[in-house]
Amino acid sequence: MKEDEPHALTVWALGIGEGFLVGSIINIFLIRFFCFRMDKWLMIGISILFLLVNYFYFFKSKRSLRIIKERPLFFGSPKISKILTIVFFVIIISSMFWGAICSKYLLETCCR
Repeated sequence: MKEDEPHALTVWALGIGEGFLVGSIINIFLIRFFCFRMDKWLMIGISILFLLVNYFYFFKSKRSLRIIKERPLFFGSPKISKILTIVFFVIIISSMFWGAICSKYLLETCCR
């Protein structure tokens, strides 16, 4: 099945992933210093906010077309670019696990 807008799906995944990573970090910060845990709707709201920011940053400004056409590289190396991209997405995806584990640990130890 051919995808109509593969780059739009990439921007959506990037926005949701960034939002989840930032939401996890904010949640850990709030638990550690204020013993306040964010609810799921606030986390979803942060992800939607990042999704909208990425949408306006890449599509409304036509940056996505320029990126596709120019194919920019980190330090001029395709190998470094691939490695950094993989590391970035591994960190984002792993935040779903370590964010919840850290939050639970902090709630049990710091907020009795």
